[in-house]
Amino acid sequence: MHLLLSGIGKRFGAVQAVVDADLEIRPGEVLSLLGENGAGKSTLMKLLYGVHRPDAGSITIDGRPMSIDSPRTAVALGIGMVFQQSTLIPALSVRENLVLALGEGRWWIGRRGQALRALDERLQALAPGVDPEAAVAELSLSQLQLVELVKLRLRAARCVVLDEPSAALAPAEAQRLWSLIRALAADGVAVVLITHKLADVRACADRVAVMRAGRVVAQVGAADADDDRIVGWMVGEAPPAVRAPSGSPASRPPRLWIKDVSVGVARGIDLQVRAGEILGLAGISGGGQAELAEAIAGARPIDAGEVILDGELLRAPRRAPSPSSRLGVIPAEPLRNAVAPALSLGVNLALRRFGELPFRVDRAALERQAAQLLERFAVRPADPAAPAGSLSGGNLQKLVAARELSQRPAAVVACYPTMGLDVTATAQVYETLFGLAGDGTAVLWISEDLDDLLHYAHRIAVMFEGRVVRVLDAAQTTAFELGAWMTGLAGPVGRAAAGSSDEVFA
Repeated sequence: MHLLLSGIGKRFGAVQAVVDADLEIRPGEVLSLLGENGAGKSTLMKLLYGVHRPDAGSITIDGRPMSIDSPRTAVALGIGMVFQQSTLIPALSVRENLVLALGEGRWWIGRRGQALRALDERLQALAPGVDPEAAVAELSLSQLQLVELVKLRLRAARCVVLDEPSAALAPAEAQRLWSLIRALAADGVAVVLITHKLADVRACADRVAVMRAGRVVAQVGAADADDDRIVGWMVGEAPPAVRAPSGSPASRPPRLWIKDVSVGVARGIDLQVRAGEILGLAGISGGGQAELAEAIAGARPIDAGEVILDGELLRAPRRAPSPSSRLGVIPAEPLRNAVAPALSLGVNLALRRFGELPFRVDRAALERQAAQLLERFAVRPADPAAPAGSLSGGNLQKLVAARELSQRPAAVVACYPTMGLDVTATAQVYETLFGLAGDGTAVLWISEDLDDLLHYAHRIAVMFEGRVVRVLDAAQTTAFELGAWMTGLAGPVGRAAAGSSDEVFA
């Protein structure tokens, strides 16, 4: 399938999201689409997929002009899209979601054992290890993406758009995704990979297109686009340098104590984060990091143990979880876990303060404060009255970071805080997060970007199969060693550092 987007324009109120954009998508190629948050990448692809209708321009498929007025029309034409937020139904099984993806007229598949076996075989071929009977709610982020890709293959999509698919994947999972993307292209599928990761470009892109301020400013072969040129096209200037935290917090007292906590697959986690310390938490998706973060945040009850902040009990079994103004939380999947999509940006930014505000809210002051935060964190559009649900994934991430990091909390739990962010926005979040640590905030930083963890964290705790198996000095550790502990290749399986204060504070 050969697609040509010509002169595409789209306006949302006062915001011109896409401006006279031209883009060519070729069969059998992987096109990496890059740009800053708010540059128009996702919007342009949503126009192709029929989520929105363009105000100007045309779309041709194999030389024929097409009007794509809905996702149903796009699917019928052979276009599929995997969004940043999963579209699978959490309460249903993987198999049930795939049956639904087959469309109308396939209700009888449940009575056809042969058809179901063929469906399961296709799942295992494309996503080995994913249980067809598992509830979607139990899947890791990487497994969700694999199932979404299987859906598209079942629909025989000839053009596949992937929106930030590697944003929260560990290196091994990212390599698996890259292999699937290359396999799609080898089958003649046209693949558009929306990404901020230059590693994605190097791993699997044939061509690169870059958007800035709603315009496509470059389309070149991947071999002709080195990292500096790509960044220059994206931001128009050199990205800001992020300063690594200075000093050692080794002698400082702990502020956040995760004391022998068990929740979900995470068992017996015992970690202390000192004042001014950045403690990284690394592990393969599904290893218990997400459950642990939710338990600390109060979004999930814990089975055993305690969470203590500055000597005060914050979480315990049978203790009703409640928000704490002294704990900042940037959760995974912010649209689902951190914002009220129908409420305005201004209200979302003030949610943590509503318990402290008088009954009669000064709306003018609220909007002024919101406007300052939106500008500081470069949330686009910077309109306090805009609904949060209208933001792109990267801008949602910045919105949540603005709210959680602006109150100078005693401790921060940051889960993939720069997921889906461009280089400029990443630098902004890092500067704020590390600045808080410099002022004494304890930071628990959950990430699967090993290079960033090694460069910026003081220590890195590694989780494997639900347990902390090692706590490493980041300055004395390599990515290879870190990856070996993450995958269970280093040390005996089940060897846990949690509970050993000598090793935890080594």
